[in-house]
Amino acid sequence: MTDTQKNEEGLAARLLHGARDWVWQSDPAPSSTTSTVPRVGTRSSGAPKASAAATAAATTPIASAIPANSMGAELLSVVMGRPTAYSALAESIAALSDIPMDEATRYHSAFAVLKRTQSRSLEQVVQAVDVHLGALDAEIARFKGQSKTAEDGEITARVAEVAAINTALAVTNQQIAQLRAQTDARIAQLQDELVQKQARAEELTREAEEKKNAIQQTQQNFEAAVALVQNTLAADKTKLLQYLG
Repeated sequence: MTDTQKNEEGLAARLLHGARDWVWQSDPAPSSTTSTVPRVGTRSSGAPKASAAATAAATTPIASAIPANSMGAELLSVVMGRPTAYSALAESIAALSDIPMDEATRYHSAFAVLKRTQSRSLEQVVQAVDVHLGALDAEIARFKGQSKTAEDGEITARVAEVAAINTALAVTNQQIAQLRAQTDARIAQLQDELVQKQARAEELTREAEEKKNAIQQTQQNFEAAVALVQNTLAADKTKLLQYLG
């Protein structure tokens, strides 16, 4: 697998891996620390290795509209990874970037070099742009696929867990409501029993008092009867002794 293929396959994964950082945010400001990028077509053993985004910025005519060290620059570097007539033209244009001339002259000069050295036609260059647009479409499809995978792994599972928690909460609330209803019913039942027992206690107390009074009255009546009988018998005894003694 070539470095370009590795970059293409790993771009979406790298972008999505940073979803919690800047992938879903606006592009960050360019870093204040810049590295020296060798001019296309030259070799320098001592120069630092250029990043893919910096290389794209140096070799692609449209790179001036894309901030360096941004997601767009990295995506552009992947899309421009395949050599075509358009990428060759871009390199030729970049090689003329330090020469004072207007943009149209630079394009004409670069195309003249490309036409002379590689026998490229304008039609071939324009068609090559479509090749890079196709590469962009492939990256879009790859990104969408990996976005879906990331969503399933990072979002769907959490949403499902939230749904399960909400279901458990509903069950718990229902159980609480049932227990509260059962408790209220039991309290009402105990209160009814309390009222009944209090009424029964009052009734028994009243009956006991009545029985007590009745017994006392009977005792008093009995004692009175005893006294009456004793007096009667004593009087008869006195009469017997008086009349028959």
